[in-house]
Amino acid sequence: MRIARNLLIAALLVPGVASGQATAADLSTITVRDAAGETTALSDLVGGPTIVHFWATWCAPCLEELPQLDAFAQGLEPGELVVVSVDTAGYERITDYLGDLGVGLESYQQIEGNVGSVFGILGYPSTLVVDDGGEIVFRRQGAVQWSDADTAAEMMALIEP
Repeated sequence: MRIARNLLIAALLVPGVASGQATAADLSTITVRDAAGETTALSDLVGGPTIVHFWATWCAPCLEELPQLDAFAQGLEPGELVVVSVDTAGYERITDYLGDLGVGLESYQQIEGNVGSVFGILGYPSTLVVDDGGEIVFRRQGAVQWSDADTAAEMMALIEP
């Protein structure tokens, strides 16, 4: 019941969520840092159709999903996937967590802005697909079954030119 209530709230707060319509979001309001400590706006990382995945080390479903996402990412071109941790702990916690999982994904860390507010996210993991015009054309709160062939094909169709 709680999940249904949260999805209803997201649908009411974020235009297009309930109807499946594309919606715009200002990616420039989110600043992220990489493993080297370099910062950039999320908008600078999304130059075309891109899967943007948000996760956290304290997120139980993320533990199961990240290895699947890592395997899925092996078939992607650079820039087609941007992974962002919403953890507030030091970046070392993120790299240790991914290392413990045996995941080779590069993850950014949110350091300014609030992805929950900007994108209407109420829980993690959450995945968006942004098209080449900056519109969000896909939104899922909760784990994606990246190893499912139909799901993988759907995601690839959203990012292929």
